Amino acid sequence: MSVNKIRAFRKSLREFERLNQLLNNQCCRGITLAQCHVLLEIEELENATTSHLAHNLKLDKSTLSRTVDSLVKMDLVERTENPDDRRYKTLILSSAGRIFCNRINGENDKLYSEVIRKLPSTSKDTILDHFTDLIRAMASCYESSGTGNKCCD
Repeated sequence: MSVNKIRAFRKSLREFERLNQLLNNQCCRGITLAQCHVLLEIEELENATTSHLAHNLKLDKSTLSRTVDSLVKMDLVERTENPDDRRYKTLILSSAGRIFCNRINGENDKLYSEVIRKLPSTSKDTILDHFTDLIRAMASCYESSGTGNKCCD
């Protein structure tokens, strides 16, 4: 593939990142995007540990720990003892956290339904499928780099 095509693709990705950030800021209801991602991941996992979250979100544990601490202070997340291993704390959504996630999900579902509605009807499924393929390829490059800081070979 030509360098010009790669650079045009990278430019499109940067624009996508900026627009996605702007749209997510509208739907995250006053919390940071990082906090929003952690909340939604805890919601999906139901019972999460810091290790699971760090792995799934590709964050180092200290960064994640600060984010989780802020969510605990906001009463959106609770730490509970893991019944299988008391050395580990399980992270769950509080009642307020579940309500908060429901609002985030509802607003984002509405927003991205509108975005998808604006796609050409003949290519909606193809775009969505290929977007998933793109994410898998990016994750593969990240994982094969070891630290995520190196470019793919």
